[in-house]
Amino acid sequence: MMQVLCYGDSNTWGYRPETDDRLIWEERYPGILSKRLGAGYRVTENGLCGRTTCFDSTREPYVNGLEEANVCALVHAPVDIAVIMLGTNDCKDEYGAEVDNIGQGMEKVAEAFEHAGAHIILAAPPVLRGLKKSPFYSEFGRGAEEKSRRLAACYQSLATRRGWEFLNVDTIASAGNYDRIHLDKEGHRRLAEGIYRMIARKEERDE
Repeated sequence: MMQVLCYGDSNTWGYRPETDDRLIWEERYPGILSKRLGAGYRVTENGLCGRTTCFDSTREPYVNGLEEANVCALVHAPVDIAVIMLGTNDCKDEYGAEVDNIGQGMEKVAEAFEHAGAHIILAAPPVLRGLKKSPFYSEFGRGAEEKSRRLAACYQSLATRRGWEFLNVDTIASAGNYDRIHLDKEGHRRLAEGIYRMIARKEERDE
């Protein structure tokens, strides 16, 4: 059975901002992906609200994604495919991170899973747009939108250099209109379908 790990932040966790709770498994992208892949795959999700690539928060515990990745790679071993979608929270003013810093953090996270034997799919998260209309605008600040727009090019360059696969999520799914950050149900469905196609193509190549 192929082991697929989905590693990310609140968009992997399935946060639903309208009600401050969580989409059910069948509505979250890892759950939809599991159904699409079928019995030959085991899909595991590891998402945490507020998770960054490698930064510690003064307000939220346990959000350093690199520290957790090193543990997660061992807990879920063997991991055949790791889908990693991070970077949104790194754009917050709290961290003062430039896009290159975020890319370096993403590379280290992916390396943790690659060292455990996983095939890497780097996913650039949906671009942040219209954050001034979001209830979370004060958490992100004025520079977050510009940083988020530049993540895809950074991750694509990283993936090319390291021989990893790359998915620009913004080309297939947008953040929902409620808070301009989180995927809605349709966004989760579209993301799951995009990742499913990538895995299906990989399996065809490996045959």
